Amino acid sequence: MFQFIESICCENKQLRNLDYHQKRFDDTREDNFSDFQPISLKDKITINNDLSNDKYKVRIVYDKDIQSIEFLPYTMKTIETIKLFTIDDKVDYSYKYVERSFFDEYINETKTDDLVLVKSNYITDCIYSNIVFFDGEQWITPKTFLLKGTMRESLLDNGKILQKNIKVSDLNNFKSFKRINAMMNLDESQEIHISCLL
Repeated sequence: MFQFIESICCENKQLRNLDYHQKRFDDTREDNFSDFQPISLKDKITINNDLSNDKYKVRIVYDKDIQSIEFLPYTMKTIETIKLFTIDDKVDYSYKYVERSFFDEYINETKTDDLVLVKSNYITDCIYSNIVFFDGEQWITPKTFLLKGTMRESLLDNGKILQKNIKVSDLNNFKSFKRINAMMNLDESQEIHISCLL
């Protein structure tokens, strides 16, 4: 049986974008399992009083039911090396699987901190995040994403980013880019000059 994961940011003892995680959790279970009971993540996640106000990754492993919930201290890592990497057209990562060792293989193969994944000449995502590009006026994320990230959805809904098809040849039109995910919003994420990808 496949297992899936939700990674939720907890900071100042508050869960960030919980509604978006709940929706992806519900959609994943509905698409992959039958005869299951609704589960409220809010009811299942207990924030202990002795937890500090620091940032934690709440790691939820689940299949038909929740198998584990962990609070893991989180520190954002600075990216030194990143490059474009073309993946097979058949690669499908529409669900956030626990098993994603092929991503680690990509990193080991290229010996970089992260990769910007290219599929059929279109920019998709980074290894563990969605990506947004800055053209001097606005932040734009690829329509051709691999995983519908919760931070990506939140920023789109709030009008902070736009989405467009972005080909490799379009990268010259941008000044910089950022990686975004549940643990890194647009303000928190490291901004990287586009020359790193050209």
